[in-house]
Parts: sequence; C-alpha cells; structure tokens
Amino acid sequence: MRLRIIAFINFSFLCIFFLFSCISTSHNKNKAGVESAMKKYDNLILKLDADSISLLFTPNGNLGNIAIGRDSIKRFLSSFKNIRVLSQSSTTSSVTISGDSAIQKGSYFQTDLIAEKDTIKVKGDYETVWQWLRQKGWLIKKMTTNPKN
Repeated sequence: MRLRIIAFINFSFLCIFFLFSCISTSHNKNKAGVESAMKKYDNLILKLDADSISLLFTPNGNLGNIAIGRDSIKRFLSSFKNIRVLSQSSTTSSVTISGDSAIQKGSYFQTDLIAEKDTIKVKGDYETVWQWLRQKGWLIKKMTTNPKN
C-alpha cells in the first residue's frame, strides 16, 4: 500500500510539473513573448556573447545570408574581436504571429567602439522571422538588417 501511495505522489508530481511547463512555455507564445526574446538578443549583442547569441537561432538559423547555422553564426560573430558594443537597442514596429511563426519588424540603433579608438553609430531597420519551439520558446529562424545612414 505504501508503495502505491509513493507511486501515486510521484505520478501526480510529474503530471503537475508537465502541466506547469506547458502552461508557462505557451504563455509567451504572443507578441510580448517575441518582444521579450528580442530584448534578450539585444542584451547578448551588448555583451557580444557569440556563443549565447548563436543559441537564440534555430539549428539552421540564417543571419542575413552571411551565416547559416549556429556554428557559422558563432564563428561570424566571434570574428569581431576589436569591437566593443557600447549600446544596443531595438524598437518593434510590428509583430505578426501565424501558428508557430512570427515576423517582427522594427528599427535598431547601436554604438560601437572600434579598436578602443573610434566610435561608430549604426542604425537601420530589421526583420526577424521567429519560430516557436515548444520546449525552447521563440528562436530566430532568419534575421535581416537594412543599415541606414
């Protein structure tokens, strides 16, 4: 009898844990979740954390046709050794969600220090195609930028 009670408690715990994980993950499958994922991207760009940034992409993610796949994205971002990002921000103009995909459009602004000497300001528009993965949330399938002077 005691074994049955323990088994029941374990089973109940697993059911509650599974239900909670489904609810908490699907809770962010909305515009606010997309914008939150982009803010995470902005914060990692500020740190220029190539490893973590590449993990925000789907395994076959596309960074403006410059780098495709997480390893390629990581290598590309790691090549900016003499750049320090001083500021990074993005503003969303629209988010369209359809099923497990979202398209986010907006603008970005970045200030960089090159070789600890020159400061440059970069701005433009972006379009990000997001893919919803049940256990991971929103990941970048494709990101393109259109720099402006």
